[in-house]
Amino acid sequence: MPNSSKRRKPRRRHPDSTAPQKSTWLQMRDEARATRNQKRKRPYMFDGTSPPTPIHEPDTVWQVLTLAALLDGQDMPAGRIRELFEAMCGDGFDDVWAVVRSEPVEVLWPLFDAINRHFSSLPDPEQPGELPGG
Repeated sequence: MPNSSKRRKPRRRHPDSTAPQKSTWLQMRDEARATRNQKRKRPYMFDGTSPPTPIHEPDTVWQVLTLAALLDGQDMPAGRIRELFEAMCGDGFDDVWAVVRSEPVEVLWPLFDAINRHFSSLPDPEQPGELPGG
């Protein structure tokens, strides 16, 4: 038993030479991002901030689903108008909101209209159509 006190060294595994495969989710996400970047319109530039704040076309899951829920053909409750504005502005919301929140409410609808005309993204309430961003 002269070698019984010696332990065998674990065998080294040869590393797999193939690159790890992306998960299905990452593949779907990357394809969707690439498609979005190809068809994305130039942003609406809100010039009430310095420098102007870009407002991108609503195209995230959260923006599209929020807009669809809020614009389902029914009258919008006044308490959800800020949510609509946030969904419309996306990442630019905080900067834009800091400028408009203390202004007369009459400024909000022309701003909505200007953004909508820029993207032609909100459906005509009289006509069924696609969701914004799609």
